[in-house]
Amino acid sequence: MAATPPPVHVPRPYALPSVPLAARVEVPTEDGATIVAWTYAPAGVVDEPGTPFGIGLAVPPVLMLHGNGEEHGIFGPVIDAICASGRAVIAVDSRAQGASSRGSASLSYELMASDAREVCSRIGVPQVHVLGFSDGGILGLLLARDWGEHVLSVTALGANLTPAGLPKEDTDWMAFAAAENRRWAEEGSEGVTLEDGTPVPSPAEAARIAELLQLMVEQPQIDAASLAGIRCPVTVMVGEFDEILPEETDRIAAAVPGARKVVEPGVDHNLPKMAPAAVARELLATIERNDLRHEGSAAVPGDIAVVRLPVSGLWAEKLDSLYVHVCAAGGTCGWVPEVWPPAGMAAGLLAAGSYWGAFDASAVRDGTPCEGAVLLGAVAMDDDADMGDGTAPGHGSGTGGPSWEELPGREVRGLHLLAVDPAARGRHVSVALLDAVAREARSEGARVLRLNTSVQSVEANAMYTRCGFTRHRPMWLPYPDLPMPGWTNLWELRL
Repeated sequence: MAATPPPVHVPRPYALPSVPLAARVEVPTEDGATIVAWTYAPAGVVDEPGTPFGIGLAVPPVLMLHGNGEEHGIFGPVIDAICASGRAVIAVDSRAQGASSRGSASLSYELMASDAREVCSRIGVPQVHVLGFSDGGILGLLLARDWGEHVLSVTALGANLTPAGLPKEDTDWMAFAAAENRRWAEEGSEGVTLEDGTPVPSPAEAARIAELLQLMVEQPQIDAASLAGIRCPVTVMVGEFDEILPEETDRIAAAVPGARKVVEPGVDHNLPKMAPAAVARELLATIERNDLRHEGSAAVPGDIAVVRLPVSGLWAEKLDSLYVHVCAAGGTCGWVPEVWPPAGMAAGLLAAGSYWGAFDASAVRDGTPCEGAVLLGAVAMDDDADMGDGTAPGHGSGTGGPSWEELPGREVRGLHLLAVDPAARGRHVSVALLDAVAREARSEGARVLRLNTSVQSVEANAMYTRCGFTRHRPMWLPYPDLPMPGWTNLWELRL
């Protein structure tokens, strides 16, 4: 006797994005999965160096995360609306869904949130606004909680903190459907259809569906109190007839400081499909509450003097002290004492005459820092701009080297270990340093300045954007023992 098919879900139809696709990006993970992301860009933005994957950093993009068993296309009209507003979109097919593969790690919402972070790192984006639906809404809350400096806002549609946030009959049905799909995975056949012609999942597909359903039965398990540290604007949105219990939505809104609750009348849980215009409206309103942009050029401060550091004296010790202060300040730079900068690196660059220091203008006489002058910041510049070929060990190995033009070494200058003392932040010390070394490089006949910086470093990436650097495609360049992703942004300034 043939096995009885499991319950078959027929999804509600939805409109796919009409805006042209900028890029399809495959993101390898440590456990062997491939997460596929799709980028969509405002009109006129193309996928080339300078707008990698169709995304610049002056206007942070929206990261879109779909619901259980879906794919990114459910946000079609919302993607169109966001691109029409002048903002790019990164839409992710979550692990084991859409075009993304499963990998070997245990499935969890925390794992899928880390996948979203890896996607942003691969694309080279340090800050995003997040739109998440259902499971994606859960991921958005986790990202805001655990990756806070990188998340500018969250619009969470139909999210829950625990399975108890759904009616018991829903979780009971999901448990039943998961068991039935597991049975079909063991006993079922390929190519089966229902009496009305609806195709039944294959055994392999049934196993995937069972795991995703079971995920909703057992997870998430988020302590509402853990959301108290979220500092970005959050909108919690549900449909009037949403499956999410009203008290669960209220619990989330109460747990996140300053969160807005929006109830869309006349619709159920499927907000992106039933009310895309309302979703776009609330998403744009949430973005407006923290619409951080990095447009415009940075002015060179007049009260900062930048001079080449003497190779003698106590400057090696002062450089080491500067980097100790930077590491101790934390933030998103990811530097660790004795790991980065490595011991002796600054001293070696100083001995080669490569270092430039920034000081209060009043502390410099005839191009030389006065005795006791406080080092506000420093950068080294030499002719070493080699970034490797992208084949360093790790899960991103083999994804390619720098995309910029090959130039003779004499025409290129590389920048290293740019840092500003935390006590001098806000004075645009880095702008003064970059302006000074650019003028020096130009006088030496160089055509470009080049450097790399971790995708994780929010302030550095924003500063290079403002200073007129061109961002090229990120490459795999891990720094062992540093708590940062292995992807790095490549920056170039034409002189």
